[in-house]
Amino acid sequence: VAALRAPVDGHDCVVLAHRDASSGRLAVAAHPAEDEAAGVWWTPSGDPGAQHPALALDGRGLVVLAALAPDGGLLVARQKTDERGLALRAWSRVGE
Repeated sequence: VAALRAPVDGHDCVVLAHRDASSGRLAVAAHPAEDEAAGVWWTPSGDPGAQHPALALDGRGLVVLAALAPDGGLLVARQKTDERGLALRAWSRVGE
């Protein structure tokens, strides 16, 4: 599981990412920081097979999700700026 504290729509949130064992897909979630009672709802992201998710903030303070593809390539999905909530752009492969 990867975890990151980040603002989402102006709210202080904890962003989580993990690889779902049953589907083999990565999943992401965000919930208000220090309010675990609010619960977490996981959203699948990407194709099956990606693994070892990592989370970071880019230079603009947006969430970046990275993971290794089954062939060892690096995949990256960045937070969208034109949608509310924690919406991520499509995965892109680094170096292509």
